[in-house]
Parts: sequence; structure tokens; C-alpha cells
Amino acid sequence: MNTKPWKKTLGVLSAPLLLLAASGAADAQEATPPVASTIIKCELASSGGTAPLYDGKSASYMYDARFKPGPELTDKELSDHTPQGVAWWKNWDGKGNNLLLVTTYGKGGAHIVGLDPTDRTKTVGTVLIKPRNGTEEQTHAGGIAVNDKWAFIDGPKSGGWHTIRKYSLSGLRASMTAGNGSVSPAGADRKVYGASFLTIDGGHLYAGKFSKEHRDWMYSYTIGGDGSLTLDRKSDGNGLRWEVPQWTQGVAVADGRFLFSTSSGRAKRSNLYVTNKAETNLDKAAVRCFRAPSMAEGITATPAGEAYLLFESGSYKYDGTSSERAINVIDGVHRAKLSTLTSLPGGKIHFGTLHCVEQEDFLGDDEIQIKVEDQQLGKSVQIGSGDKKRIDKTVQFTGKVSVKLYENDVEGDDYLGQHVFDPVNKDGIMEFSKDGAKYRLSYSIR
Repeated sequence: MNTKPWKKTLGVLSAPLLLLAASGAADAQEATPPVASTIIKCELASSGGTAPLYDGKSASYMYDARFKPGPELTDKELSDHTPQGVAWWKNWDGKGNNLLLVTTYGKGGAHIVGLDPTDRTKTVGTVLIKPRNGTEEQTHAGGIAVNDKWAFIDGPKSGGWHTIRKYSLSGLRASMTAGNGSVSPAGADRKVYGASFLTIDGGHLYAGKFSKEHRDWMYSYTIGGDGSLTLDRKSDGNGLRWEVPQWTQGVAVADGRFLFSTSSGRAKRSNLYVTNKAETNLDKAAVRCFRAPSMAEGITATPAGEAYLLFESGSYKYDGTSSERAINVIDGVHRAKLSTLTSLPGGKIHFGTLHCVEQEDFLGDDEIQIKVEDQQLGKSVQIGSGDKKRIDKTVQFTGKVSVKLYENDVEGDDYLGQHVFDPVNKDGIMEFSKDGAKYRLSYSIR
């Protein structure tokens, strides 16, 4: 990703950017990564045992209480293709039936797979996504979004830009009804800042960029009747955009909220984030987050109030067939009631000053670790008796929040105590004491 700020003087723009700015083919805006002012802690509490309804160990109590298995991809599809994006196609056949569309990439070309949401084992059809020519790179098919006329899918990269291609639903319907066949893109590729994940809400398409290094951006576009995408702009003329979490793989919209699915490989768990759609700054977006099974990909919401979360771990690449097995191997999607996701409790806790009333070590300063939800909050604090050290960090949390204090001793971390808080407005001072050591930590919860 190019992190240079947008240059105001047209004379210093590269030729491709000048062309894009003139034609309106792309966002005409480069972006620096968002700078976080809060720390987001996802709810991790779990039984530590085998998951009740899916393969592998439980991801979290929150996940297991909300999600259940949904439709699965066939062994044949997973034997040479990897799932990526998911979208809901309402009344796809004109007979009142709905369809889950899953995009996959793999041998022989990318696919759109139609899954029957009422039958966990039924695939309605598998359609090939045809390239524009025989030499271009296959699309990763990372995102798909559907309105009443078009299916939008990310296309191959074009220089430094992502692209979005549109496919006629009438053509897709014919191929899906036949059970196979192919679809070709209509019109020109739309160059955009990011198209790693897509969703549609009303007349707007949202498209964002995946980053494994930091938060990134998602832009919105007004969808024309011909499927054209016009960048939505703020009053200052810049593109309307939202900060998105690091590792974002999918996005959905429901009840004034964005739902972001994130994952970072087979050896780590995923997370599900829920944010306030009206707030573009992630630090102000009332973020709620909990841990999900490994290798989550796209997510979609339905008009009937359900969410479907897709996983790529069932692919031959991650199920242990050809390489290391993922923590959780899931062959399709999980489903949940949207109301259980968009109403999660939580809040922010701000840590003020750490006061060492009496230190533990006789020689030298104490080395104090603050842990929030069993995850260390920044670097250890060197502090001696009578000292006060400013912490000045804010953490967004989901459910209740636990705060623990440790003194990092050469013989092992000495546990000094724990406090657990509900998400209610409160200011106060936590006290921790053990074996003569005594600490006070000021806080506020909002």
C-alpha cells in the first residue's frame, strides 16, 4: 500500500493518478493508515475445551452462544477451491426462494457457488467467473455484494489499485438455474482504493482494503442504475470513508451497525467486530468484539435478521490435507440472529495514574504489568515507592472488563490482584496489595 499523503499540487502527481483523477475511474485519493487512539480488546473467555457445534476448540463463550452451523460447501468444491466472500440473494429465482452466494478461488478459475440456506447440504449450482481474456490473473474473489440487478465482485489488481467488476443477475440466474455455466463481467472495471471486502446497504456499496499491518480504510459508492459506482464525498470533497480493523476479511450492515470479520491465518482465532455505522472513526465507534473460530472470511446480513459468517478453513489448503491443519476446520458458513450481535454490552475504560504506595522489591524499582482481559496493556512500568506514573491509555471492551496487576519478578510474575467491572459509567481507584506491596490505579468507565 502507498502511504504517501495526497499531494495538493497536480504537477507532482504521477501520470496514472492524473489520468484517474481526470476520468473519475478511481477514488483519486491516496490514503495514510489510520492512527489509533484507543486499544480494542476482544472478549476471549471460553471453556478451553472442544466446541459444542463445530470442529476444534471453542473460540469463546460469546461466539458459541450466538452461532450455529449453516450450509456447507461440497467436498468436491473444497478439494480444489478456497471460500472467500458471501452475499445474500433474495428471491433469486422469482419464486420466493433465497440463495447464499459464496465466492471461491482455485484450480480452473474462480467460482460463485449457490447454497440453499434452508438445506445445509444442498448446492443449487456452481458458476465459473470468466476472465476478460485468457491471460489475465484470476480474481481472488475476496468480496461479493448483490443488489437487485448486479453482483459486484473484486477483480484482478490494476497497478496500485483494486478493481470491482459487475455481473448481470439475469445471466447469473440462468447459469445458476442450469447448475453450472459461467458469467462474464459487464462494462469496464471500476478502479477503487480497496475491494478486499464488499457489502451493499440501500443504494450504496461499501468497499475496503485488507491490511495485516494496521487499520485501513473502507469507502462508500452510490450505485447507478447501470451498475456504475460513484464515490460518495464529504462536504470537503474528500471521499467518505471509515476506519476498519486490522485483518478485516468481510463486512456486513445491519441495524445501524457495521459487522467486520477479521482473521490472520490458520494458527490464530478470528474476531467479529460490531461498530456504530454513523461514526467513521473506529476509536469513537462504540466497538464491540469477540473471538470467533479460525479463518473467518466474508459475512453477510439478511432482511430477515440473520447473519452468515463464512470460513475458508474447510479448503484443501487448510484442512490438513496438503499442509498444517487450521485450529478450527469449518466447511461452510455459521449463522446467528443479528439482534444477538448488534446489541452487545461494552464500553471504554480509561486508565489514569498508577501510584506505588509501597513497592514489593527491596532492591531497585518494581516492574509492573497491567493486564486487561488477560492481555498486557503496553510496556511494563518501572516504579518505586511513593512514585506516580501516568498511564493515560483507553481500552474499548465487550461485556465485562477485567484488570489485573503483576509485579514482574525474576522468580516469576507476582500476581497482585484483579478487579472486574460492568459497562456502567463509573470513576474510581483500584487497589492492589500483596506481601507488603500496595498499588493504586485510577480509572474511569464510560
